[in-house]
Amino acid sequence: MKVYTCTTFKGHFPVGTAAVVVAKGRRIARTRLSKVLKVQELSGLSGKDRLEELKLDSPGVYILADGNF
Repeated sequence: MKVYTCTTFKGHFPVGTAAVVVAKGRRIARTRLSKVLKVQELSGLSGKDRLEELKLDSPGVYILADGNF
């Protein structure tokens, strides 16, 4: 399994958003995230939204949203 983050989708309010998805691949992760966003009454993902894979083979820190709007 792989871990992906997305911080570009539109949320309920005009502030930063962040999601973490665990899936076998990027396409599956994208599909799952889009479905969950729609369940949350959001628009889903656009073509501009990016999923970034987290590399888990070495230690690291990933800041998903730092409050800088």
